Amino acid sequence: MRLGAWRVALRIARRDALRAKGRSALIAAMIALPVLGVTGADVVHRSGQLTPAERVERVVGGADALVTSLDPGRLVEQAPIAEDGVLSVPPRPGEQPTAEQQKGASTDPTALIGSLLPPGSALTPARPGPETGATSPEGLVRALTTEADLGDPIWRGRLDLVEGRAPSAPHEVAVTRAFLDRSGLEPGATTTVQGLERTTYTITGVVEHPSELSRVELVARPGELIDPLSRASAVGGPAAEKPSATRSAWLVRLPSGATLDWATVQRFNAHGYTLTARSVALAPPPEQAVPYYRDSYRYSGPTGADNTRVVVATVTGMALLEVALLAGPAFAVGARRSRRQLALLGAAGGSRTHVGAVVLGGGVVLGATGAVVGVVLGTAVVAVLRPWIEQIGGVRFGHFAVPPLDLIAIAGIGLVTALLAAALPALQAARRSVTAGLTGRDTVRGPSRWVTVCGAALVALGAVLAMYGAGAIQRDQPGVGGYDTRTLTVLGGSVTAELGLLLCTPMLVALIGRAAGRLPLGPRLALRDSARHRSRTAPAVAAVMAAVAGAVAIGVYTTSTDAENRRDYRPQAPYGAVQLITHVDGPRLDEERASLEKQLTGLGPRGDLGEVLYRFCENCSSTVQLKGPVGLRGLAAPPHLATGDANVLHNLFAVHDPAAEQALAAGKLLVFDRALVGADGKAVMMLRGGGGAPVQPGEAPKPDLQEVPVDAVLVDNPAAAGFAQGLVPPSALPGLGLSSQPTGSVWLPATPPDRKAQQRAEAATVQLDRFARLEVERGYQPKSDALTLALTGFAGLVVLGAAGIATGLAAADSRQDQATLAAVGAPPRIRRSMAGLQCMLIALLGALLGAVNGFVPAVGLLKSRASGFGAEPALVTAPWGELLLVVLVLPVVAGLLAALFTRSRIPLGRRLS
Repeated sequence: MRLGAWRVALRIARRDALRAKGRSALIAAMIALPVLGVTGADVVHRSGQLTPAERVERVVGGADALVTSLDPGRLVEQAPIAEDGVLSVPPRPGEQPTAEQQKGASTDPTALIGSLLPPGSALTPARPGPETGATSPEGLVRALTTEADLGDPIWRGRLDLVEGRAPSAPHEVAVTRAFLDRSGLEPGATTTVQGLERTTYTITGVVEHPSELSRVELVARPGELIDPLSRASAVGGPAAEKPSATRSAWLVRLPSGATLDWATVQRFNAHGYTLTARSVALAPPPEQAVPYYRDSYRYSGPTGADNTRVVVATVTGMALLEVALLAGPAFAVGARRSRRQLALLGAAGGSRTHVGAVVLGGGVVLGATGAVVGVVLGTAVVAVLRPWIEQIGGVRFGHFAVPPLDLIAIAGIGLVTALLAAALPALQAARRSVTAGLTGRDTVRGPSRWVTVCGAALVALGAVLAMYGAGAIQRDQPGVGGYDTRTLTVLGGSVTAELGLLLCTPMLVALIGRAAGRLPLGPRLALRDSARHRSRTAPAVAAVMAAVAGAVAIGVYTTSTDAENRRDYRPQAPYGAVQLITHVDGPRLDEERASLEKQLTGLGPRGDLGEVLYRFCENCSSTVQLKGPVGLRGLAAPPHLATGDANVLHNLFAVHDPAAEQALAAGKLLVFDRALVGADGKAVMMLRGGGGAPVQPGEAPKPDLQEVPVDAVLVDNPAAAGFAQGLVPPSALPGLGLSSQPTGSVWLPATPPDRKAQQRAEAATVQLDRFARLEVERGYQPKSDALTLALTGFAGLVVLGAAGIATGLAAADSRQDQATLAAVGAPPRIRRSMAGLQCMLIALLGALLGAVNGFVPAVGLLKSRASGFGAEPALVTAPWGELLLVVLVLPVVAGLLAALFTRSRIPLGRRLS
């Protein structure tokens, strides 16, 4: 076709779009929605990609460089920005340390750094402190600690003050927004830090790490928090706080005119230090000069960035496929509504190419409109929601990026999607005869058998391919995008099966139409109309099938994974048990127990718990175990051999056996695992460490391992065996040369206390013993499954949307048939029943096909994951609630909504004979 003919076709398509505003707006909205989503995701992604200047500013702040003591005394390798990658190079066998490595291990860090930097450089400590607890109205909040002079511009960009003022007086701190959210405090409130309970800190401001907004942290002035916490921990005994995983660091200010180059970075690396310099980050060396890029592949595994790209591309492709499947029937109905106009074009001398070009022109007009609207709205939505997006993502944007090439490409994809949706209706319109178009009659063709045969073959091939990939292909063979060959084979087979079902959909719709002869009038007309107009019914069914298949696949996989995790979960005590874990004894332990029982009422009888120790010298002891096949999946937590009375038997082991209680009162050892008791009814205690005890003159040295058989009473209870190997009363230990070390207490209330009560009780307990812990066994806690919920919601929207769109198009397309029904005396409710049943048919058929197809990839991936050496067998569990909702409830709801919003009155019209 010549350009002038395309111009005429586009003009006709634009006028048709303006004439049918409702249908045109629907198609444009369907094109715009995925374009909006992809545009928003692209703008967010590009805005989150920091420039080198933005990246280095978040590392060094307003300084010129950041030095970190990674591994003094060993060679390290790093990327130009050390936070992008660093590794410590292990020495080769027999290799002697270099002079730089010896100097790095033996020299004071500040002196060494000063000697490697230009003269006159100033160092500002940027070391993180330990994790500790801070008081809140509900109890304790775990938080990280650090020190910084927030009034110094050197911190700007690395640690920003966003609200309030910087601490300027003793005992003042700034906190992150995440700390305020968890604690319920506000600026101006006070808090105390675990270990420094006598000091009250006032919150003066809110700070944030631009690259880690979810960080829970306290920021004090230099010298007011970290050192006091270290001294308190040294005085109080074993440190309970978790040490920070980050090494000591210093921010560097260079004298005027001084710079740092890559050679300086390598000198620091030779001593075991990393150096992130602003000048190097802005002008990085070539990759060939960076040893880290060469050696990191030997030490590190593949990154997950490619996985994210594959997932994003797959989701985007599925969304565009849904649009093409849903918009296609709308173009087809538009072409049929304009068939008289298209027939007149053919009668006036227009060729079939001209007729098809008019329908394709509608795809160009509406696709371009939807693409432009989607791009503009997507960019605007990100701009308006930027603060919330940054907060949810936990990272601030470096800048607001609007990449023109990306947006043009996204708009082009939306336009191509509209053209694909209009391609089949254009072909059908071009093939329609002029006579049929002028009289308003269409010839109905049966579904192609070859297409159905190919679809069935693809279904069989995809199922075989997925099952073969799950069981026959070796694991960990390299694939594409971070996925191994086995996973890609399973996914490829699943997609192949889904495409096969899509090709079989027209034949399935036709077969259902043939079965309508015995149904009442309304259902019979609905099924036959759907079967007659497969060009609008089959794509809607396919769209529902694709969405439901994805949701069911993810649902089956996550539900089965959750069931496997529940199977593998090992509780530390019976459900609801409250455990006080401490290492103090005497009056302090009694005080802790009384305080806890005061805070948590209704705990019931208390069981005082201990563990069996073998003391082989003064201040020398070891934990006693029973000899037996204890594997990696055995005990959930120590003690391995517990001491206590009948209350411990009830509370820790959930055993209520009169015979066991009598044996325990008689001083017998209770064993809960049959494998730990020999045929002679004895269990063997293993006493370790005697070989290290000092030997007195004339005394024979003790063996390092002693095995002591003792009488045991078997209480065969696999669940109790997971809490401890056995239980023995403390009174029976002196006769065996053993002793009991108290480890706390255990209660078993009727219902576990809520988390706020637990937080308050733990805060009160820590006031007495800051190393004590309070644990409540709440059983397996499934993780929040936002992905399954989101996909189920998406599938529900597609089910309702696709069925509703197809039903609305059917109602608009069958006005003449409905007018004929009205003329021959059909009751008004027939129109409602036809609309509702057509909608229900489309939703039900698509949901059933999608549910069946969704099991294929899920089962294949589960089998693939469970086929490794030593792996547990796969546990396939169906999400019955989700299946019931998607397969049964939503189709019924769709049918009812369609019947509710369909008008009963049928307008009479004129027909040509």
